[in-house]
Amino acid sequence: MKTIKSTLILIMVSIFMLSSCSKEPGFEGKNNIKGTVTMNGAAVANAIVHIAFNQKAGDGTFDASAATDASGNYIIPALSKGDYYLEAEITNPMLITFKSDGAYVNIGSKKEDITVNLELK
Repeated sequence: MKTIKSTLILIMVSIFMLSSCSKEPGFEGKNNIKGTVTMNGAAVANAIVHIAFNQKAGDGTFDASAATDASGNYIIPALSKGDYYLEAEITNPMLITFKSDGAYVNIGSKKEDITVNLELK
């Protein structure tokens, strides 16, 4: 009886440890999300692209950000598999902020470069 209890405890601990070892979304992978931010069809330099880990919809909190280059391009590298939510924004010199609709991305288990283009409104 004592051996069965010990075996069951070892099995339960092993299952717990294996389930806790699965990677969470974040910067520990080999996947990239990249794209271009535009407004009225023109590329937007210096826009900020925000990314939230483990989210399918926006709640206003983000885990990281990236700026677009002079051609409006951005890249968020080294992401692990999981769910991500992106939004872009820019504030002009008159302090008017333009934002994009949000975009949901699911990265699977294979290495991927996913393109997500965002349009500011």
